[in-house]
Amino acid sequence: MARVTATALQKQFGKWADHAMREPVAIEKHGREVLYLISAEEFRRLDIFGEMASRAENLKRKKKARSATRD
Repeated sequence: MARVTATALQKQFGKWADHAMREPVAIEKHGREVLYLISAEEFRRLDIFGEMASRAENLKRKKKARSATRD
């Protein structure tokens, strides 16, 4: 994974945006990772997994609530 400082990112945003189309870019501030720059395609892929996990958790809660009311 590529790494860039926040200052360098500001100065060369186009370069790093192009790089993020191929792989995530870690953005560092004071030597620590603070953000990641990812492509829209990767974000949508991750968002779908988040939605699926959230839906699965909601189903578990509903099922548990239904079984608790039956007892």
